[in-house]
Amino acid sequence: MRNLVVLNKGEIVVESRTYPELRVLDSVFDSISDTITVALGKNESGIIEVQQFMKDGQVLALASFSIDPNDKLLSFEHFGDSSQLVFVFELGDIVTATYDITRPDSDTTLVEIVGSIDCGIATSCWSPDQETLALLTKEQNLILLSRLFEPIAERFLDPNDVKQNTQVSVGWGKKETQFKGKGARALEREKESLKHAGLENTEELRDPTLGTYQSGGLSPFDSQSIKISWRGDCEYFSITSIVEVENNNRRVIRVYSRNGQLDSCSEPIDGLEGNLSWKPQGSLIASTQRRHDEDILETVLDLVFFERNGLRHGEFGSRLPPNSKIIDLAWSCNSEILAFQLENSIQLWTSKNYHWYLKQELFLSSSATIEVFQFHPEKPLRLMIASSHSLEIVDLAFNTKNGPNISGFDVGMSLVVDGTTCMITPLSIANVPPPVAFRDFDVLEPILDLAVSKSNTRFATLTANYTFIHEAADVRAAPKEMSLINKTTYCSFDEQARQIAVIGTDHVAILVDSLDGLSRIVIFSIGDISSPEIVGITETMNKVVLLKPRSDFSVLTYETIDGTVSEVEMSNLAETKPIVTFPQLCFDYEVSIRNPELWADEVSSVCFGISSNGKLYGNDVLISPAVTSIKITESLLVFTTAQHQLKFVHLMNKFETANDIEDDDERTRMIERGSLLVSVIPSRASVVLQAPRGNLETIYPRIMVLTGVRIDIKALRYKEAFSTCRTHRIDLDILHDYDPQLFFDNLELFVNELSSVEYLDLFLSCLHEEDVSETKYKETLDLTSKVENLTLEHSQPPVGSKVNRICEGILTVLLRPEYSKKYWQSILTAYACQNPPNLEDALRLIGSFTEESEIEKSVQHLCFLQDVNKIYNIALSLYDIPLTLMVAQQSQKDPKEYLPFLQNLHVQLQLRKEFLINDYLKNYEKALRSLSKISAEEQQDIEEEIIDYIVSKKLFQYALNLYHYDNEKSRKVLEKYADYLHGTQEFVDAAITYEMLGDKDSALEDYILAKRWQEALSIATTHVEAHSQLKDICERLIAGLNDMHNYSSSAEIELKYLNNVEESLRLFGKDYQFDRAILTCVDLKRPELIESIIDPSIREGFGIVAELLADCKGQVNSQLNRLRELRAKKQEDPYTFYGDTMEQDTPDNVSIAASETSTKESFFTRYTGKTAGTAKTGASRKTAKNRRREERKKARGKKGTIYEEEYLVKSVGRLIERLENTEAEAVRLIEALIRRNMREQAYQIQKQFVEVLNLLKANIQEIYDIKEKDRERVDDNGMVYYVPEIPVPTIRDFPEKLVLKF
Repeated sequence: MRNLVVLNKGEIVVESRTYPELRVLDSVFDSISDTITVALGKNESGIIEVQQFMKDGQVLALASFSIDPNDKLLSFEHFGDSSQLVFVFELGDIVTATYDITRPDSDTTLVEIVGSIDCGIATSCWSPDQETLALLTKEQNLILLSRLFEPIAERFLDPNDVKQNTQVSVGWGKKETQFKGKGARALEREKESLKHAGLENTEELRDPTLGTYQSGGLSPFDSQSIKISWRGDCEYFSITSIVEVENNNRRVIRVYSRNGQLDSCSEPIDGLEGNLSWKPQGSLIASTQRRHDEDILETVLDLVFFERNGLRHGEFGSRLPPNSKIIDLAWSCNSEILAFQLENSIQLWTSKNYHWYLKQELFLSSSATIEVFQFHPEKPLRLMIASSHSLEIVDLAFNTKNGPNISGFDVGMSLVVDGTTCMITPLSIANVPPPVAFRDFDVLEPILDLAVSKSNTRFATLTANYTFIHEAADVRAAPKEMSLINKTTYCSFDEQARQIAVIGTDHVAILVDSLDGLSRIVIFSIGDISSPEIVGITETMNKVVLLKPRSDFSVLTYETIDGTVSEVEMSNLAETKPIVTFPQLCFDYEVSIRNPELWADEVSSVCFGISSNGKLYGNDVLISPAVTSIKITESLLVFTTAQHQLKFVHLMNKFETANDIEDDDERTRMIERGSLLVSVIPSRASVVLQAPRGNLETIYPRIMVLTGVRIDIKALRYKEAFSTCRTHRIDLDILHDYDPQLFFDNLELFVNELSSVEYLDLFLSCLHEEDVSETKYKETLDLTSKVENLTLEHSQPPVGSKVNRICEGILTVLLRPEYSKKYWQSILTAYACQNPPNLEDALRLIGSFTEESEIEKSVQHLCFLQDVNKIYNIALSLYDIPLTLMVAQQSQKDPKEYLPFLQNLHVQLQLRKEFLINDYLKNYEKALRSLSKISAEEQQDIEEEIIDYIVSKKLFQYALNLYHYDNEKSRKVLEKYADYLHGTQEFVDAAITYEMLGDKDSALEDYILAKRWQEALSIATTHVEAHSQLKDICERLIAGLNDMHNYSSSAEIELKYLNNVEESLRLFGKDYQFDRAILTCVDLKRPELIESIIDPSIREGFGIVAELLADCKGQVNSQLNRLRELRAKKQEDPYTFYGDTMEQDTPDNVSIAASETSTKESFFTRYTGKTAGTAKTGASRKTAKNRRREERKKARGKKGTIYEEEYLVKSVGRLIERLENTEAEAVRLIEALIRRNMREQAYQIQKQFVEVLNLLKANIQEIYDIKEKDRERVDDNGMVYYVPEIPVPTIRDFPEKLVLKF
């Protein structure tokens, strides 16, 4: 859908300096210095002169030397990196001219003959990388030379080469089984029938589906030339020449490799001519064929393609007159453009969808004969055309010709040039894939440029000699020619018209270039379309490269060679107004006008341009690099990037750059690789893209769709917004979330707008709690205070469920009498979609219906929305058996399951029915309440049933509340409750309950079991029966408390109740309660016990604590050293740390890579617990047993495993916790040692404790420094996750005694 437009033509007049009237023989681009080098000469002069044209206009004479007047220049090359010129002449000389790059001068240039071939040279060609020269001598010898002219290979072009079959035979199959064409069998049957009929000449019958045999006869227009063409990667080259085969001359294309090996010869083609050009980025070789077309009974000239193996691979017609000649062929460096060199013009062809389009025909400004032409080796859209005395450098650009994208006119009008045909497609009406078009019309000459009016019904077409104006009745009708303007009306003889544009509907602008390098714009009025007239001429002060209307088609704009974009007001055509100057020249641009209804500031135009290197500018601000195409609408800038993304920029006061556009919001979307913009249609919220192969794709970007939805919501067009969301699969929550207050203020309008039960059900059933306007559909338009009319003020989100608020709001409308009958189904949907579903009200509503069919439909609808089993339970809870039966019939339940149960319920009394239903539904509290209401008159054993039910369902607390005022029943419940607590080992609660009930024995037993010695002894000392067993009770309590290490409580019992002072003191010592032990000795006036019992306990405690501190210090030092060792190994060789050490002397021819079937652990396996195969597939081969084994390994932290480091860190953590728990005991021990005059021991304990804590403080950060990589794991699904980071503990200071700080 793209067209080629000429951006600029620059003419260089070549004047010889050494000999008058020298002609241009050849010219080349120098991509290193971006210059042009021209070789001049003349047959009778015998002089070769070389000039270099610099970018600044300077002309350098590089060389000048004499040659044989009868000699002819075959090829010319400029090696800019070595300052060398290379010439190959027909008589056999290869000449180099080396110049001084610092001071180029033809007098100082060294000219040498580096080689000579006596028999002469027929043709030559350098490879594109300038490393290999291919020569064909007149004796048919192929010679390959390096850049230093060293021979690489020499081959003779043997005529017998064409007889060799280069295709490969697979060596199987028979002739009878080979495919002969789909008409072969019918042909054989016809031959047999003719033979039996006695008819002759049956041999002339042939399969029409197969091509005719071709002998390779020469074309009468064959130039008898020999040409060489290289492939773009320089690995192969081809030669076309005439060979005598079986006494007949035939043109053959040979393919050779870079080292001179013959690869293939072309199949015989009748009428094959001498043109040859290998596609740089492909496998096709282009040539021309002249053949007789039996359909039109004329000779036609085709362009044909060959594969590297010599087989034919497609063709297309050149559309030239029968006697025309194609002098040469050439490809652009990116293989997109194929150029034909005709006698006085260059035709440029492109291909899409296997169709070849003639996009442009170029003529020399002087109308002279074209001598030389070639594409730039690195810039595919620049080419050079040379006549005998001048050069023209032509810059081209691809662009699409579209109609307006403004409201009311955006039909997606797209115009495509194909030779003399203008192809028209309104993409919003008919998305016709190319090369087909919705409508087309033909003109007399190949089209140079074309344009469409704002109304999409008028078309202006520019050719070399005419301008055609066509008009259609409407966008669907076929255009008709209304007027023809001759070139002489707006151009002089030496001027050329280059581009055309339509402004509004009544004006046509034509860009005209003059020989003085300036441009002017001629404006025609086509108000009377049958007789256009010139209404003005705009003179520009610089050369114009692009001409196009503004996006609203009301103003003409143009870009000059310096990157300045200007406007031409139609009211004053002589006055131009500059808009912006781009930082660099842009080959395509769009000019937009800010809408005064949206923007409060002064109305002004904004210009967006894309440069040749893909930079997108907004005025002079760089918006994004690597851009491939752009389009503009009234509110959006749309562009594609080289990263295969479609991006959108809001037209705001401040430009958004690529950094402002996030990849995960509505402004970015991925597209097919290499797709380009064709058209943007805002009214349909669509974008049309063309893939590289040529097919069209219409997409509906979220930003454009959501923009339309938001506009419809603000305008209260809920039905249109709903329809758009439904069509494009937009979450329907946006109808509420975009403006909740507006939604609730217009609930009744919303219901009436949708006016469909199905639509309302769909809306309600798709609701979510998520606010989509703030998440996936967040608006990216950053509105300023200047656009208050579009500012969307979101109030604070209300507390509670959004879904419930919407459903309740809808219900307030639908439950009205005028809506309830029509929308009963939507009412049920609103109940069912609440969170949680309000199925009770829904079923009550169904139960209020009187008609059986209506009830059945309602139940079916409700069962469709919610789980039928849940509805069944809710219906049961309403005690409506008929309704429950109807719900059960809609489920997958077996009637044998529910019919007996429902039949039993049907015959029960109401209270018993409620009990059975609630018990079935596991509503045990409700069941107990119903059961408690049954009187003894109705059932005699009801009391026992109630107690049994309370015990079986564990409803003790609810029963106590139920029988709060019934002491007798409450006591029975408490008795059962106490037994239950005793059975569940809740001894404290059981003892309290027994004591409340007066059961002292049971209470005492549970207090003993609960180790509650104070409560137990209080009962034992007051209860008469238990008093006699006091000693046994105390001994049981002491044993239990000692097991819990509660030595202080045991000491109290020994002292107070058993009067065992010595044992009491020992127990106080075990608990480091030395102060209480000493006080007890003093109170009992037995001071001798201090030395005999307490002092040994203190010494024993000193030994235990001192040993603990020594162990802790040693553990910290050893584990710290081990951690340092592990981390050093990991840093030096991670593979050895995580995996197995591999032998270093493994032979080179032995693979050491483990296969997926190997059970040997690898780096990946040991670190993640998964093999490469299971991680790829997400499969898990770990059983529960293996997982437990892995956890045990992790807990042990075995030395040498990957778990050792984590184990050591956690071990230090456990040591710190142990020290914190020991601190209080150590303080009490130190105080006791000081009091008993054991100062040295106290000093040692305090010193060791402080040393351990200081050691930990100094190294705690190093110990807990676990890298993120070490916390990385892979789960059973192959996903990487990180284990939680171990927090660094805080080390508290030890409370030192001042008396020991010395």
